[in-house]
Amino acid sequence: MSEQNESYGAPEELVVQITTIQPRLYGFILKRLADHEQALEVLQNTNLVLCRKAGEFQKGSSFAAWAFTIAKFQVMAWRKSENRSRLVFTDEVHELLDREADEEVSDVDRRIPVLKRCLERLREQERSLIQRRYRDGETVQALAQSLGKTVDATGMRLLRIRKRLGDCIRARLGQEVEYGV
Repeated sequence: MSEQNESYGAPEELVVQITTIQPRLYGFILKRLADHEQALEVLQNTNLVLCRKAGEFQKGSSFAAWAFTIAKFQVMAWRKSENRSRLVFTDEVHELLDREADEEVSDVDRRIPVLKRCLERLREQERSLIQRRYRDGETVQALAQSLGKTVDATGMRLLRIRKRLGDCIRARLGQEVEYGV
């Protein structure tokens, strides 16, 4: 337990990290197993391993990459134990899926700071609208009502802001590749 405290400072940090990554881990596992019940079982096993091995996590490295690696091994272990399935992919197919997932994790880790920078470039009203819709989960109808606009006008405004954010992200990621940043 002391190793865990050295890596995280407090067990609450581990809980926050694991809780935050749950939807992505579930999607990662579901993509490989294509069965909701099986994916939930493997996700539960993955969470147990994350807790047990918390002391091995190197603070400062990517928690997501570490968690996805553990999930990958849990999927492999599950496949071995559940070999009686009618649909069995070859190891090569699984390897292709795993490589794609590793790239996804890397891409997400790169895009998040870029998204934050692009959000900062928006006008305050636009940033607030995006945050209310996507961070807070307000419906377009509720946003429209609070702005005194129609649902269509509010939806179109959100679409334009998302397009600008997408253009900003693509441009910044392109600069990183171009300049090796």
